[in-house]
Amino acid sequence: MPVRKTTPAKKRQSTTKAPVQSSRSSRAPKAVKASVVKKPAVKKASKPRASALPSEAFYPYGIERHGDLVWHMARFRKNVTKLGEEGSVLALKALTFAEEKHKDQVRADGSLFIIHPVRIANILLSEWGERDASIVSAAILHDVIEDTHATTREVKDAFGDVVTKLVDGMTMWKGSETHEVYLQRITRGTDALRRIKCADALDNLRSWHECPPSIADRFPRWWRQTKDYLIPIAERSCRPAAVMFKQMIEDPWYLGRAGMN
Repeated sequence: MPVRKTTPAKKRQSTTKAPVQSSRSSRAPKAVKASVVKKPAVKKASKPRASALPSEAFYPYGIERHGDLVWHMARFRKNVTKLGEEGSVLALKALTFAEEKHKDQVRADGSLFIIHPVRIANILLSEWGERDASIVSAAILHDVIEDTHATTREVKDAFGDVVTKLVDGMTMWKGSETHEVYLQRITRGTDALRRIKCADALDNLRSWHECPPSIADRFPRWWRQTKDYLIPIAERSCRPAAVMFKQMIEDPWYLGRAGMN
């Protein structure tokens, strides 16, 4: 603490005090200092810290289970019983076929590829109440022509015309179709085709947090495609998907990943 200095008293000149004037008017008025009121310091609003994970609200089954293949497989086998005996047989046959074709494939995050079509089928069955076995089976098979050596003829021989047309519709013909042309074709397709595409897109959006940095530059394109194509598709064929897509692309986590905030 600093030491306070005192001023020494002046030496007296006389013991007689000078007369004091009694007139108040002779005194000079004292200057009154204006008091300064300090404004309270305003703290700058800090930007909210971006969460490493998207909102739990987008995962009815819990985000911690998103990559759990065993759990999703068990859920699928339970869900297919809602399709009736014949429908269950068809959907389980599609699962066996897809497992064989995708057995050596992994997704960008390192998970086995088969988890993606299984989750799509579960979205249709559990979240949207789908009871058409052909649609569920086509969802399981939707990537076998595009991403494996399976042929259209092979799918048709095993599953018939209805399933094959849906799988063929979901196939993007690389080299002859851009992403935009592909989505425009889906838009013009059947209601069943659009529903499968909505489930496919929803699972991909839910998987953003698992994507490695090497493909993060795709997020802006995926965000725009959701806004420009998938929401209109969903509004025609699957209202629950439309609601979810709108919530996701407006969510701070997705806006941040897509560089839109």
